[in-house]
Amino acid sequence: MTGLDKGFSGSGEPRPEPGAGPYFPGPAARRGPVPPPRAPLPAPTSAVTSGANVLPMTLHGTPGDITTAVDGRITIENGVIGKIAELAALEIGGVAALVPASPGPDAQKSDTVRAGVRVDLDEHADEVALDVAIAVEYGTVIKDVAKLVKANVARVAGLMLGMRIAAVNVSVEDVRLPADQAATRA
Repeated sequence: MTGLDKGFSGSGEPRPEPGAGPYFPGPAARRGPVPPPRAPLPAPTSAVTSGANVLPMTLHGTPGDITTAVDGRITIENGVIGKIAELAALEIGGVAALVPASPGPDAQKSDTVRAGVRVDLDEHADEVALDVAIAVEYGTVIKDVAKLVKANVARVAGLMLGMRIAAVNVSVEDVRLPADQAATRA
């Protein structure tokens, strides 16, 4: 019989009895306290552990290591900006759907249309204007829904993109029955 068959680990240490709790093989000097069963694990001891500015700690680096400027650019595609606006609009109760938005007569070639959102990005000013076309649910107050869509799209897009939202124009293009009522009618 080998040591493993006799109840020893690969390093010669005796294995705990079944049901005795978690077993962490390795040198005893590296072991920390064993948390009780079903207890939450302690939080990491890093100086920066939460929030939007968490930096990766690969290769034993620290947040202070990333202080030098690096050449390159960051590009956010207009389709991504449109998707953010689309999802933010759909979060609002009373929005039945986004409807295909058509580029207006004053639309430029740089404008991008995605689902019910038209994006007008001004990279030089680091700002964006959004046109959102929605269908509202029958029975809702249209102006209230549109105001909430406008505010939520501006808030979410501004936070996620880190740029100024110059304008959010909401156009209500359609009214539809709520999904639960439409299903019962069919």
